[in-house]
Amino acid sequence: MANGVPQDVRDLLMYRIARIATIADRSGQTIISRRFGLTLGAWRVLGVIHAFAPVTLTELAGELYLDKGQLSRSISDLIDSGLVRHAAGQRNRRQTFLELTAEGMRLHDRILPFVAGRNARMMEPLSAAERATLLRLLDKVMIAVTASHEDLFGALPKRPARPAMARKSRRPTATAAGGSRTGERPRAREVAARQ
Repeated sequence: MANGVPQDVRDLLMYRIARIATIADRSGQTIISRRFGLTLGAWRVLGVIHAFAPVTLTELAGELYLDKGQLSRSISDLIDSGLVRHAAGQRNRRQTFLELTAEGMRLHDRILPFVAGRNARMMEPLSAAERATLLRLLDKVMIAVTASHEDLFGALPKRPARPAMARKSRRPTATAAGGSRTGERPRAREVAARQ
């Protein structure tokens, strides 16, 4: 880059970010698949459900910027694998909330330290101050990118605040087999239709 003017595509911010993400995703996909039996995409869905649970499909799609149809297939696979469960909301029975099963929580707690270690190794060339600055600057860029996205496609639905007690009350009563006492769980594609 000469005097702040890009000379070719390699000087562009998003090219650099996309290149880093592509390289990291390729290695991450291979390792996570071999060690934990999940795709990288499934791990990210699992991780975000853990972070926001109980969460609806719409909220999850908004957080990940994914199409609900594509996302519902991933959730269906996670439900069928016994890693995610869903339950109807107390106030609106047509609204379905997702969270991890005990098995999903155990897998999450095995993968997260491994992924955190990979992230730490990527940041090793930076000092502690540089790491903090990088993350702060990326947050600022994310705000600008989100605003640009909203200008084109409109604002995403805001995730409503739910008190901790309400979260606990939405958990389904699990059986030993991982199902709920109310009977067979509908697949995530059926769940998506109710979002």
